[in-house]
Amino acid sequence: MNYSSYLLASWLCVMLGYSQATIAEDLGTLMEYFQNGSTSSDISDNGTLFLNMMDRWKEDGDKKILMSQIVTVYFKIFEIFKNNTVIKKSVENIKEDMIMKFFTNNTASKVNDFESVINTQVNDLRVQKKAIFELALIMNDLSNKPHLRKRKRRQNRKQGEIKQ
Repeated sequence: MNYSSYLLASWLCVMLGYSQATIAEDLGTLMEYFQNGSTSSDISDNGTLFLNMMDRWKEDGDKKILMSQIVTVYFKIFEIFKNNTVIKKSVENIKEDMIMKFFTNNTASKVNDFESVINTQVNDLRVQKKAIFELALIMNDLSNKPHLRKRKRRQNRKQGEIKQ
């Protein structure tokens, strides 16, 4: 691996908050693997893939939503390379580290649910029918949560004023 690859790997480690030496080595292994046969223009064409988006999403809740989508993309990429003997161990280590960082409670059921959603076969007619059947409930859940929080706060304030 050349100097620029080490520099880029180190920069990624700092940007992503990785402090473990093994993760840095694994990132270096992946970068070296993908650098073979590619030019710098392959990577730099059309700007960054995710970093500009991360800069635009400032609020923690919004950023968590975006991060869940980005993690999904990485998990799909890792799935493609799970049988590649050259990078398999590095992919496994990085995926495990991402799971520990993204799922701070690190409950197996949440990780399984997340991977189940990722692997949902949207081309399957049965899946499409089930998804459409559940759509009204999902939409209701999306719209009710912020509304209920605001209403609850207002009710508590009014109750506090009545007591005084």
